[in-house]
Amino acid sequence: MLRATFKGMASRKARLVLTSLAVVLGTMFVAAAMILTATMEKSVTGVIADAFTGVDAVVTSAEDPAAAQGNTPAATLIPAAVLDTVRGVDGVEAADGDVSGQVNAIGDDGKLVGAFAPTIGFNWNDQSTGYNEIREGRGPEAENEVIVSGQFVTDSGLGLGDTVTAYSYSADRADYEIVGVFGLGGDRDSLAGETQMGFTTTEAQRLLTEGENAYMTIYVEGDDVSTDAIADAVGADYRVQTGDEASEEAAEGFAVVADVMGYIFLGFGLVAVFVSVFLIINTFTIIVAQRQRELALLRAIGAARGQVVASVLAEAAVIGVLASILGLGLGVLLGWGLASLVSSTAMGGLPVQLQVPATALWALAVGIGVTVLSALVPAVKASGVPPVAAMREAVNPPKPLRGITIAGATVTAVGAVLVALGLTDNLGGLGLTGFLAGVGIAFVGITLLTPILSKPLVGLLGAVMSWSFSGRLGKLNAGRNPRRTAITASALMIAVALVTGIATLVSSFKATTEELTDQNLNSDLIVMGQQGANIPTFAPETLAEIKALPDVAAVGDLYGEFFGAEVDGRPTALFASEDLPTSLDIYSGTVAEGSVADLPDDGLVVNESAAADRDLALGDTVPVTFADGETAELRIAAILDDSLLTDGWWVAPAQIEHFTVPKPMQAYIQVADGADVGAVEDQVDDILADEPEVSVANNADFVDQQTSQLDTLLASVQVLLALAIIIAIIGVVNTLVLSVLERTRELGLLRAIGMTRGQARRMITVESVIICLFGAVLGIAVGIGLGWTVQQALEEEGLTSFALPWGLIVGYLVAAVAVGLLAAIAPAARAAKLNVLNAIAYE
Repeated sequence: MLRATFKGMASRKARLVLTSLAVVLGTMFVAAAMILTATMEKSVTGVIADAFTGVDAVVTSAEDPAAAQGNTPAATLIPAAVLDTVRGVDGVEAADGDVSGQVNAIGDDGKLVGAFAPTIGFNWNDQSTGYNEIREGRGPEAENEVIVSGQFVTDSGLGLGDTVTAYSYSADRADYEIVGVFGLGGDRDSLAGETQMGFTTTEAQRLLTEGENAYMTIYVEGDDVSTDAIADAVGADYRVQTGDEASEEAAEGFAVVADVMGYIFLGFGLVAVFVSVFLIINTFTIIVAQRQRELALLRAIGAARGQVVASVLAEAAVIGVLASILGLGLGVLLGWGLASLVSSTAMGGLPVQLQVPATALWALAVGIGVTVLSALVPAVKASGVPPVAAMREAVNPPKPLRGITIAGATVTAVGAVLVALGLTDNLGGLGLTGFLAGVGIAFVGITLLTPILSKPLVGLLGAVMSWSFSGRLGKLNAGRNPRRTAITASALMIAVALVTGIATLVSSFKATTEELTDQNLNSDLIVMGQQGANIPTFAPETLAEIKALPDVAAVGDLYGEFFGAEVDGRPTALFASEDLPTSLDIYSGTVAEGSVADLPDDGLVVNESAAADRDLALGDTVPVTFADGETAELRIAAILDDSLLTDGWWVAPAQIEHFTVPKPMQAYIQVADGADVGAVEDQVDDILADEPEVSVANNADFVDQQTSQLDTLLASVQVLLALAIIIAIIGVVNTLVLSVLERTRELGLLRAIGMTRGQARRMITVESVIICLFGAVLGIAVGIGLGWTVQQALEEEGLTSFALPWGLIVGYLVAAVAVGLLAAIAPAARAAKLNVLNAIAYE
């Protein structure tokens, strides 16, 4: 039996390759995900370790620093006196204080340098040259001098000898002469795409500590230094680590990025494996059907049912092992390539240290296990072929669909329940897990339902193509075996469903943003910047200039504090406006209780839901802690009706000085009746000429700006899911090729009674297109249902509009036709080239 199995495989090389390809692709992606994660973690750890070369101890504040962008809370600073104390500890040979944080610099184009990757400012000292390498010039010696990284030169368009303007959230702009250019260890320009600027210690402290003679970190060198001795000297307010401990902690933060990317690729790899299951099941089902007489003869000459099962499973195991090993090898190459790509595009040319973790062997287990399990059901069916089947020509009629339909409906219902429970927070902390499990189960259930769905849908889709004799035959062929058609189309259905679901959510978010802007935002122009590594702001004086324009009727302004503030002991974002009544009018906000007119300095305004959440009422006092450490007892002066544009905690203008960034973030402009909006936009644009962080846009451009990143996300998902679509195409090709082999005699008879080669090609092509269209239509329907379910669950969170991506839907249908035409090329050519006499005599 084993020899017969191997000889049979060797005689069907094309079938072997087609079946193996799906396993190879799925295994490759799973392995690549694990290798990418391990490689990036090792590479980042190595770089961070280099950064602490020669550092024997690191001193930081014991306070957990708030995640304030560009600002370090006073509680996390280390006074200069502590540095002097550390230098006096026995065994300390040298100690330097580090000042670092986010700054903003203006490039030669008048815009911010590194809008999406931050610009880091730090003090250049002796410790700096231990890791950084000066390429040109020297380090800064005066307060108006700066040394910049190679990445800064690339991104800013400025170089040695040029003047650059820089500032921070707490310090005004100043001009600096670039006196040097440096690179990181390993001849790199940056660690993760960031740009860097090195100042004198005094200037770095002016920019980042509001001029206080203090540091964020102290680096200590000394072969005999004791961290316990340093800890005893500085006291409990500070944390002391060895250089290795600090290196490991820093590497963990960077490794999170690699982990996230690995999980993303692993998810798409598992989708590819899931899609491969359908191809493998279908392939072995067809193979068993084709070998029915062969297997029956084996049974007739004495083969037991177990031997038949073992024969089919042995073929699956061989395919699984060979394809998985090849997939693992290709996965290593893909993982290395992806890591190199991430390094060059997002990690500043980080040296890649290839790692193949033991977990990558799971890809082998997945590939082999999926292949063998997928072949199990066809193998069991094969063992049930009676010996008498070897003596008859009739093909077994298709089995009734009642059982699989009931099973599909049950499984789909279970999946739908899990999705509903997950989205409605009825699974506790397992909401996301329940939702994802529900989606997967629902996919399986719908797949089980596809045979019963194929009858009406294939008939409907085929009716469009039944205008010719070949078309009618192609339609009948597509519908003659509902199970085969359904399982072939299911692979394409899954990929299309996932993309359509995500596209539906993106369209719904765009529609919600547009509706929110049109219905609730009473402005004609909006001043704001693109959110990236920094929070875009502009000068209060610029806001005053905009308000003074003759054709401007009103301006709503927004100040924000997103990090480091607390209300009643809970971290909370704070907002403020110089003219809250006008701003609320522009935002369509309404006051439910109290008044916002002449808001006192200790006044606080909050929306109804937020007040109810903390059991607060009009007139109650609430302790508020600002990011700068100041605290105040504020009284609720007004409560607002809930609205997406005004929900939150609003403080009086007098409290803006305590914000991390005491500058307006956005301005919403109402143009006077009869005024030319375009002309006013030009005037505002002129005022913003010296504001590199923001620009002015009309409402339509604002919506596009807010949703542009979603288009990028959707495009990325489509590219990644292309693998599943490729596997689906292979599945259609495989099914049609094997189907042509199965129908050899039938095709010969059709050719014998007058069917031309062209008609044979068209018949197979129509069958292919119908199968692909069926998968695409079903996938679009499932994707729309999934998108609608998620949108409904998020309606209370603000996703109020449901919209369909009509352009993409039409594109998917056109693509399905193209895929059908492409998949039919080889099978149609094979059908057309059949020798009529040999086909009639085919056994």
